[in-house]
Amino acid sequence: MRLLVTFVALASLTSCGYSEGQRVTRSFAKMEQVAQAIGSEGSLTNRPLEIGEVEFQAVYREGDRVYFKVGENGPSVDPYGYVWSPERAPVDDANPAVASSFEHIQGPWYRWSDSY
Repeated sequence: MRLLVTFVALASLTSCGYSEGQRVTRSFAKMEQVAQAIGSEGSLTNRPLEIGEVEFQAVYREGDRVYFKVGENGPSVDPYGYVWSPERAPVDDANPAVASSFEHIQGPWYRWSDSY
């Protein structure tokens, strides 16, 4: 009986997988390689692209930041994802019609979301 309980507990833990945040953190090294390869004001893709353990809807540069767009927030059209900003902490300065928020994760990485 003890073996069965251990097996069920282990199976439920492994079937859950990693959260998006964990997969992104594990993918930072590959994401940084991509970020450094994108030229000024460049865009890598406007179609889904898998980098590391995460699929991104778009990857693009704006100034000294590279955005990795994951998707939209819920049923709305508000985009969200992750930003590589090695020079400084990103601030909401691009478009007065859009409220951008940035949450520091680690090093040059931030979680980003826009609200229209």
